[in-house]
Amino acid sequence: MSRYSPTERIGVNATEAAVVRDLGWIFRDQAVSDMGIDAHIEPVSDGNPTGRLIGVQIKTGPSHFTEKDAHLVYYGSLVHLEYWLRHALPIILVAHLPESKATYWVHVNKDSTQRTEKAWKIEIPKSQMLDQSSAGKLLAILDGTPLETKNRNLVLHLGNMKFLKDGGKLVIYKEEWHNKSLGRGALNLIKINQDGSEETIKTENYWYVGHDVKSLIEAVYPWASVSIDEEFYEDNFDESFYDVYSDVYIASHEIYPYGTVAGEISLYRLQIKLNTLGKAFLDVMSYLEAET
Repeated sequence: MSRYSPTERIGVNATEAAVVRDLGWIFRDQAVSDMGIDAHIEPVSDGNPTGRLIGVQIKTGPSHFTEKDAHLVYYGSLVHLEYWLRHALPIILVAHLPESKATYWVHVNKDSTQRTEKAWKIEIPKSQMLDQSSAGKLLAILDGTPLETKNRNLVLHLGNMKFLKDGGKLVIYKEEWHNKSLGRGALNLIKINQDGSEETIKTENYWYVGHDVKSLIEAVYPWASVSIDEEFYEDNFDESFYDVYSDVYIASHEIYPYGTVAGEISLYRLQIKLNTLGKAFLDVMSYLEAET
């Protein structure tokens, strides 16, 4: 039996080519398995990344579909459907057929999916190619319903909120490039376990405008308040930073870096705690989850 098949990679490469070449947008392959999210797509406007993301699941080859005249039918497991419907990002399912080199897509939502006796199914229109002609439809998905988007974001992080309420600690490691017109850098969400060990539970790279580090994190995690990780700063603050960040600067800024890399990247270690919204959402979920 063959130990390697390039089929799935062919689909990922074809999807990336369509996004980058035809749409002129950013494609980020998710190297670590994320419960059915193969990649993120970020639209670009006037040469600038928008900071808005679409999650992508890619299926390659006719074996994944039942083919009809006008569409492909995909049957999936309920665990994936529930995950996608609750996801903080809108999700599209991409179908790539290597034989015809055709790449189709469909938005996965309550209206486009249909429950079956054992699972669920979705129809992928053959008229909906992943190319420049779909730009408007993909942007409309992002514009979507604000209420649904906000609800997905809160539900996605319900476990993190409960962890904080129970006395746990979550921190963010943030890199910030200096002297760039467009904000950029990695953002890692880290869980501190009871034994003091650290577990990175989410890693993202962001390109953004109109945000400093604090406002960016509060936009990504609207249920949290942000401050420096004082315990970490006590042990790791780089005294040479006084050459760049004066005592006056540090005294007047709630959020400031603890170090730098080659004078080009500022390093932040920030603690997040539940804010009023997070606490209220937990109260609502406690009520909804309570047995009647």
